[in-house]
Amino acid sequence: MKKKILASALCLAMMASLASCGGDKDADTSNKSGDASTGDVSIRWSWWGDTKRHELYNSIADKFEEKNPGIKVEREPNSWNDYWDKLSVQVAGGNAPDMMGMHVQYSSDYAGRGALLDLQPFVDDGTIDVSKVEQSVLDTGKMDGVFCMVPMAVTTASLITNKTLLDEYGIEYPAYNEDWTWDEFAAAGKKFKDATNGEIWFSNDWATGSTNNIRYWARIKGEEAFTPEGDIAWSEGTVAEWLTMWKELRDEGIIPDAATSNEDGTLALEQKIFTTRKCAMHNVPANQLYLYQEQMPDDEIILLRQPIGNDGSQGAIIEGAHWSISPKSSHQKEAAMLINFWTNDEDAVNIYKMDQGVPINNELASKITADLSESDTKCIEFVQSYMEVASAYTPAPIGASEIDTEVKNFGQAVGFGEMTPEQAAKDLTAKAKEITEKNKK
Repeated sequence: MKKKILASALCLAMMASLASCGGDKDADTSNKSGDASTGDVSIRWSWWGDTKRHELYNSIADKFEEKNPGIKVEREPNSWNDYWDKLSVQVAGGNAPDMMGMHVQYSSDYAGRGALLDLQPFVDDGTIDVSKVEQSVLDTGKMDGVFCMVPMAVTTASLITNKTLLDEYGIEYPAYNEDWTWDEFAAAGKKFKDATNGEIWFSNDWATGSTNNIRYWARIKGEEAFTPEGDIAWSEGTVAEWLTMWKELRDEGIIPDAATSNEDGTLALEQKIFTTRKCAMHNVPANQLYLYQEQMPDDEIILLRQPIGNDGSQGAIIEGAHWSISPKSSHQKEAAMLINFWTNDEDAVNIYKMDQGVPINNELASKITADLSESDTKCIEFVQSYMEVASAYTPAPIGASEIDTEVKNFGQAVGFGEMTPEQAAKDLTAKAKEITEKNKK
């Protein structure tokens, strides 16, 4: 089952890449790796996540150091927002981590800046073993034909849902493998708000989230967020509809007020309004199910699909994250060894299991099945079912991180009543076009 997911899903996640990777792919990287046998090689590994993920990845780094005594791993964990803010500054200053997480939302941005090393030489010399990974999976790590990213795993978007809360208040919802419309979502939210006397919100606020949310909505409306050439493809009207819908949900008390949503975006997982039972749903990747279930042992947490258009139009997308290496790294080979360890070491896979989704090593993915928790089993079933309707999309262009910031800023401006949805949509679209044009020069 996992092989089916891996072969079909990740090949969609990063198709139609826009930019080329950095680094001298024809150079001999061996002279940059240092001598691990001397015990003085230190590499920096950075990732995003919450407290639980930090614990897992620190354990993996410990295990890697144990099996590679000549290499020390300096860890740089951050929250999602802090990670990208910091990485942007590090890359600009020529001080990027040796091994770093990369997401499809920003991959074109960093590849376009020459910030991702060509990894094919390390595949060719056996440092990174890809023999147990589907070629279609590996192809998702190519930017403009250059293999510069190794997939961590595969996952999809989802609505993490507190089933216990919804059942307690008699709210109907679809099965994990069934669709529901935005009208049905809103109606369920209104019923939940009335049943709880407005004391518990139905969902978090997507309008103050990332560009991926607008991408999803644009696809429902028959559009894409970006063109293959790196231009803005969404229409002002589509964004205005999106912001208006969330304003109405906010005004009705179905989702939080802007101040609460703004604060929630900065909180650790264990402090979020969903985790503290102040809302019943949270829009996050499916692979995070186990994290929430661990934080909420007295509640049953499930996965639901994101709503579809009222006309039946689907906007589901594939999500995925990758590992990459900085061309500026002085220890590229050791960083490649760590990527290989993540991919092919059974101890490593047994530590992170489904943290990023289904592991890409088919053999090891099969081995962990018997040891998976109920949450991870649910995640596999959910991801497999969602692949039947999810599809590929055009990656974000250079400047994606700037656009993401503007999406959040304008979403918050509407939330705080500082702008109308129509004005915010107009100004956001203009600002996004300005960013893409600037980065083409």
